[in-house]
Amino acid sequence: MGNLIKVLTRDIDNNGGNFFLDFENAQPSLSETALWEEVNGVLLEARVVLQQLQEYRGAGDEIRQAIQSPSVQGVQETAWSAVVPLVGKLKTFYVFSQKLGEKLKTRVSVGGA
Repeated sequence: MGNLIKVLTRDIDNNGGNFFLDFENAQPSLSETALWEEVNGVLLEARVVLQQLQEYRGAGDEIRQAIQSPSVQGVQETAWSAVVPLVGKLKTFYVFSQKLGEKLKTRVSVGGA
């Protein structure tokens, strides 16, 4: 991390660009371990949430049909069956967004890293 800060705070043109940042093999220092574990946990959860978001299809057709046929019980049940599981997914997305926002706000207000 120190090399990145050095690069960002120096005149790169006069530095000749002679630096190497090894992001693939970077390891947190002892003082960074707690933060790394916290961020890594959020990133692992983010992968799951992102996958669910990419697979999210919604229930627009079922809802439209239910609105157009309010007295047809089968159409109403189909719409309800399509909407209920999506509500749970939307709650998952919302809770994750709140958690992510809190983590970012906490880290920024504390001074970053």
